[in-house]
Amino acid sequence: IGTTGSESYGLPMMLFEPSLQMAAAAVLWTGLVTTALNRFVETTALGKMKSAEASVILATEPLWAALFAALWLSTDFGANDYIGGALIVAACLATALQKDDFKGFFELLGDG
Repeated sequence: IGTTGSESYGLPMMLFEPSLQMAAAAVLWTGLVTTALNRFVETTALGKMKSAEASVILATEPLWAALFAALWLSTDFGANDYIGGALIVAACLATALQKDDFKGFFELLGDG
């Protein structure tokens, strides 16, 4: 800002600067498609389902991100990752299941 030549680094001018067109396209793609369009589709879809189902889907988002990172980027998991994932799954199950669904579990433990 205020430096000679810095005006070409604003998004509108980046589109016309040949050396910056790839960066400008990446910024537009990230802003419009992967952020704005994703938020619109997600909000529209989640608005058409029950809030309990929507909360389970949103709560498992980190699990899906970790799964795709492991598959595509060969990311390794540590003990904290497995514990955190198990806690997220347990919380989702506790939210989604009814009290009667736990009866068989407690009978197996001998507390039923």
